[in-house]
Amino acid sequence: MIDENGPVLIEVNCRPMGSSLEPEFLDRISGQHETDSSLDSYLNPEKFHKKLNEGYRLFSYGVIKSLIVPNDVIVESSPITYISSKLKSFYKISLNIHEDYQPFLKTQDLESSAGDIYLVHEDFNQVINDVNYIRTLEKQAFQLVLSEGLNKNKVICNDDEDLKLLLEDIKSYGSILLVTDEEIDELDILQVAPDKLDEIKGKFDYIIININKSIINKKDDYVAELFLNIFNKIRTGGYIFILKNTYDYLPNGRLGAEALVKIFDLKIQMPKHNLKKIVIASNI
Repeated sequence: MIDENGPVLIEVNCRPMGSSLEPEFLDRISGQHETDSSLDSYLNPEKFHKKLNEGYRLFSYGVIKSLIVPNDVIVESSPITYISSKLKSFYKISLNIHEDYQPFLKTQDLESSAGDIYLVHEDFNQVINDVNYIRTLEKQAFQLVLSEGLNKNKVICNDDEDLKLLLEDIKSYGSILLVTDEEIDELDILQVAPDKLDEIKGKFDYIIININKSIINKKDDYVAELFLNIFNKIRTGGYIFILKNTYDYLPNGRLGAEALVKIFDLKIQMPKHNLKKIVIASNI
């Protein structure tokens, strides 16, 4: 508006900060929501004015991480939906997905992001660590965020030599679980097919993953969920071994395998000289 004193900017769509966020999310962070304040100003003015002088107190730290799409993609599935739920600071995820094989344009601004992950935790460093983990997925293993299903046309190639060498090294040192597509008769260890994993109770000193047929025609969100369920069966101090003929069929290959184990704070170990084609992670 312009009057005799000059131009004046008038806000016609004013709103209090935080009013568009879920009350439960802000309650975790500051213990109050702007809707509460607005209602108190009308219904309980004495309480409202008293709180004006109290200031804010942080109970937790919160972040809304918008997902960045690096290039134009046609998305078949969203592994990040399951992966993000395992983050220690996870609150919720909101993705702009409404159909199978949905196109997403390269992210250019806030409006063109693929969605948001809400994080909240009492430890500031935990929130930052989880944000950095998501950023690493976006940059190095994007098929674990939004997948185009690129693994379906691969030709299956098995090589059991690394499996035999590995078993020779570890068979005397603890309990072993082999997750495999086909049971191997000559092995005297516990073996389980991926679709029977829920029948296995307890945790193990060593988990070996030797699968490909059972995941090659599955959507990548199923694959991510399967592998995180496998990792959950490792004991403290235990080791997980992902063979090459398995990680070659994961979203983003070896990088994808290493990214998945890190969500449980498992540590990537250097492979032995005779077992170079294996991803080794420890729960130490």
